[in-house]
Amino acid sequence: MRRLQALIGGAAAMLIAASLSAPARAQLSAQSKGPIDITADQAEVIQSKCMAIWRGAAEAIQDASRIRADSITVYSKTKPAHGPNEPGACGSGAERIVANGNVYYVTPDRNGRGDHAVYTAADDQIVMTGSVIVVQGDNVARGDKLIIDVASHQARMVSDVTGAGKAGRVRGVYFPDQPAPASAPAPR
Repeated sequence: MRRLQALIGGAAAMLIAASLSAPARAQLSAQSKGPIDITADQAEVIQSKCMAIWRGAAEAIQDASRIRADSITVYSKTKPAHGPNEPGACGSGAERIVANGNVYYVTPDRNGRGDHAVYTAADDQIVMTGSVIVVQGDNVARGDKLIIDVASHQARMVSDVTGAGKAGRVRGVYFPDQPAPASAPAPR
């Protein structure tokens, strides 16, 4: 469960880093230590491959944050075998987490979508691909691939399209903070 939190946190970190507004977090909801509730149409554990697959409108929720995808697959680390004729056991940590199809990440203040997302523990990196869109308030960033280095909080959005004036290049539309209208009361 702790590594699932890291996956979900990885997704959160991806979107937070993409918006370049805050550091990465290690759980779905940055301020919560509450439980993560996962639902899907079906779940399957394949012990021989150390993997768990949540299929059919898979959704993980923690407080007001959620990640949704057609499927979420968690590949656990394998512990070494204790003897020559004994298979290795599945560990509690995740080596890789894959979200496939209609991947959405939603928090109260930002959200993102893509077709596919992968968190890899070995390089502590998240890669979201497939018409990636990240939104925070009125600000929007788009590209073909979002690459997040979780440890350094570095994010890179890339596109397969290059060259000035071509549709499909990486694009960001950012709105500067606007002062409140004169008739509006000042925030307290």
